[in-house]
Amino acid sequence: MKSLSLCLCRLLYYRQGKKQQCYSHYLYSITFTLSIIFNYFSGLNSVQVPRSARLLGNLTLGGLFPVHDYGGRDPCGPISEFRGIQRLEAMLFALKQINEDHTVLPNITLGAILLDTCSNDNYALESSLEFVRSRLTSTSYSCSDGTIPQPIHNENVVGVVGASLSSVSVYVANLLRLFQLPQISYASTAPKLSEPSFDYFARTVPSDSNQARAIVDILQRLNFTYVNVIYSHGDYGEGGFREFKRLIKDPIDTSDTSVCISDESRLSRDPSIQKIADLLQTMLSRPKIVRVYVLFLTKDDAKKLLQAIKKQIHLYNEHNRPVLIASDAWGKESSVVINGETHDIAVGTLTIELVSKEPSQFDRYFNSLKPTNLALKNLSNSSLSRNPWFNEFWERRFGCELEKNKTCYDQILNETNWDSKLQFIVDAVRVFAHALHRYLNCSNITETPCKIRDINGTKLFDIILNGTFDMPDGRQIQFNKERFVTGHYRIYNFRRRLPSNSKIDISSSSSSLYDYVSVGEWKSGLDKYGILDLNIPSIIWPGNQLSTHIPISRCSEPCKLGEFRQIQADICCWVCTPCSNNSIVIEGEKCVQCKIGYWPSTNRTQCYKLNETYIELLSPQALIPICISILGNLCTLFVVILFYRKRQTPVVKASGIELCFVMLCGIHLSYSMTLPIILRPHLITCIIQRIGIGLGFAMMYSALLTKTNRIARIFESTKKQGTLRPPYISPKSQVFICLCLIIIQLLLSLLWLAYERPIVNLIPYERLVIVKCDTNKHSFLLSLIYNALLITICTVYAVRTRKVPENFNETKFIGFTCYTTCIIWLAFLPIYYTAYDNGRHQVHITTLCITISLSATVALVCLFSPKVYIILVHPEKNMRLTKQLRPTLNSLKFAAQIPHRDEHITATGSKTNNANDNTNHVSQAAIATSPLIKQTDIVLKNNSSKNVARLNKQGSKQ
Repeated sequence: MKSLSLCLCRLLYYRQGKKQQCYSHYLYSITFTLSIIFNYFSGLNSVQVPRSARLLGNLTLGGLFPVHDYGGRDPCGPISEFRGIQRLEAMLFALKQINEDHTVLPNITLGAILLDTCSNDNYALESSLEFVRSRLTSTSYSCSDGTIPQPIHNENVVGVVGASLSSVSVYVANLLRLFQLPQISYASTAPKLSEPSFDYFARTVPSDSNQARAIVDILQRLNFTYVNVIYSHGDYGEGGFREFKRLIKDPIDTSDTSVCISDESRLSRDPSIQKIADLLQTMLSRPKIVRVYVLFLTKDDAKKLLQAIKKQIHLYNEHNRPVLIASDAWGKESSVVINGETHDIAVGTLTIELVSKEPSQFDRYFNSLKPTNLALKNLSNSSLSRNPWFNEFWERRFGCELEKNKTCYDQILNETNWDSKLQFIVDAVRVFAHALHRYLNCSNITETPCKIRDINGTKLFDIILNGTFDMPDGRQIQFNKERFVTGHYRIYNFRRRLPSNSKIDISSSSSSLYDYVSVGEWKSGLDKYGILDLNIPSIIWPGNQLSTHIPISRCSEPCKLGEFRQIQADICCWVCTPCSNNSIVIEGEKCVQCKIGYWPSTNRTQCYKLNETYIELLSPQALIPICISILGNLCTLFVVILFYRKRQTPVVKASGIELCFVMLCGIHLSYSMTLPIILRPHLITCIIQRIGIGLGFAMMYSALLTKTNRIARIFESTKKQGTLRPPYISPKSQVFICLCLIIIQLLLSLLWLAYERPIVNLIPYERLVIVKCDTNKHSFLLSLIYNALLITICTVYAVRTRKVPENFNETKFIGFTCYTTCIIWLAFLPIYYTAYDNGRHQVHITTLCITISLSATVALVCLFSPKVYIILVHPEKNMRLTKQLRPTLNSLKFAAQIPHRDEHITATGSKTNNANDNTNHVSQAAIATSPLIKQTDIVLKNNSSKNVARLNKQGSKQ
């Protein structure tokens, strides 16, 4: 038996070539083989013919229909009007039309053997042996009750239409493929049936892969990203769920909204209502409230689910009421909501159903049917065998018994609700008819009959798969490579009907108040994409029966603008993390900084180029420093011209004209730096800034330091008797010292340029990009340390020489210059750093320009305005010796008597005047080199003796 089972397994799966799969079906093969052998041998002695609807013909088609519902412990349950009787009659109707159409299979009549599956796969498998009985045994008689043997007409079935349930089709397909018998299902949609092992199976309905794709598209459109899934035991539920899970795990388009499963549950076979209620309560107790339930349930399981929800309705409220999205097994079935008991529970449910239409003239055909009067004596066998279940249907439909109530025969069918699969049954029958027509090479000439011969199932199935078949309504049936047709679904919303012209109590649960309303369609497209057309505003949701507000079913709230998702354990659960201000969010999953010169858009999805920002020449921030610079340069130029023209006057000569011109050049350079700083940054202007700012200050403060140092050395030498003449106090020496100090600053600037090359950089700030010379804020201030050192030394010298004679009180102006400059730069530093760090570029630049100009202005005003005042306002003081000059002159002349090197003299005078005398001890070299003394000598020589006597007299009085 084991070898036989393995052999059968290889027969079933020889095309797959997978040994592992063969062993996985080992148990099924044993059961299957035993079933065939048992029925085979029982047929040799006593063939038990199952109850069937039969239609005699030259060629016979088999049919499998769920005439009765699943019976649980019993093989069959109550009769099914829609899925059973209507579908069976649809096949009989199709056969009637074909047999009456002489253009299809002329002179050949199609017969049928139609069996009841009772929605039970094992029962259906046993019944399906009737299709292959003639191939298993040649017995022509039956002894069913031990009486005289009765002849058996073993019809040679050439093809089978059915079954309805996918689980039944899987069992039957494995049987029929052993005998190369083609099978076309009208309702089985499990993806498993598209596998290569079911190589004699086709279907006029699409696979559940299309249905699962449609459900995923609906969830994405409604933004239901976190759902529970409940599916039935068997190929339909499990296959649909597997396909659904595959689609959300590996989406066709990665840009689609992700859908995640919070909880998945498979119902057991024939589950109790209490078990389903416990399952729902478990799902409801999860931390995350999930409102949407995707259902891949059979009709019976869907009924029980609604009853379970109703049983514990007290656990639900407006915020957690389940939103059901059901597959086509529910579809438009009114029987799912039992006798109005669960209508209110099902309100808001979305279901999908294959788009089909009622076959033409079928309504007239079906409503004209009458039950068989069993009391008639002349009742033919054909009348009894045509549909042996119709009388049972009639009695259930009208609630009467035909044998006891003769008026039961007088009832009239007036059916208006039709099963959605009727069209696909007619399509399957017509495909078989057209394929047989081509197989037998029948012509459309009625006088030429088709030649009936043995039908090879393999060749017939090849014709079915590779052909295109025209339907009476203009449609064409063509099977794809997976042996099914493309899908077209209609989406329904179950809800209340509220007629506007009548007053109806909306609290009533009457079934007449409820209906399935179409709210959209889904069509399969190219490359596995679907086209969804969903009228969202027209959908009524559960909870509030008149609510059109879309429920929320998600794990995490959407992130705000500028935030990205940090995925947790599940792709649909995340924590929102903010991005930096200059970053965009890529697909909500990561932050990407915009390039320099770009800034995120308002929705933080793309970077846009910023306008380059720099100080405009006509802006107030530029005009004020420029005006100060121009005015300062004009004043500087005026002083230069004035000093040059008055260069021979005592005041100018006494000031040290050489150092004055160096200082004026530094002042001019400092004023001129405003324009390179304000202009749009360029490599040239950046270099000028680097060198010019420090060089201008160095020229001012080097000259100032040289002058204060000279004065300090001269007057310090007078404090000590016998002091040598101070070196390097001649004009040339002073200029040389000043130039050396300036060159040091120049070398430092060049080293800075080499270490930190000047470049024009774009500095991004919020919503703007600043064009500026790329200079470190600290390195800029470090470059001014040398100048700070110069001015600090100047300040020290200014303090040390504050008590020089009155006519040498230029030192107090030098001191005032140093003090004021230090205060300006101390005030500048916090403004500079604050503006730099906050991106206030205009304030930063304007402050720098004004600070440089103020430093130059302080030097210009404090050091040169007194001299300019004397030259312009009191020219007489610039041409004669005043009484204030006499003490200085006497001191300088007295100091001129100091001998060189080894010659020493002792100062004369009273002890009380010792301090003044010490102050008047100046070296001969000081007098000789002093421009003031030289000028004084010239004045003395040119004056009359009277003037000299007057001057001496004034000096003696002092």
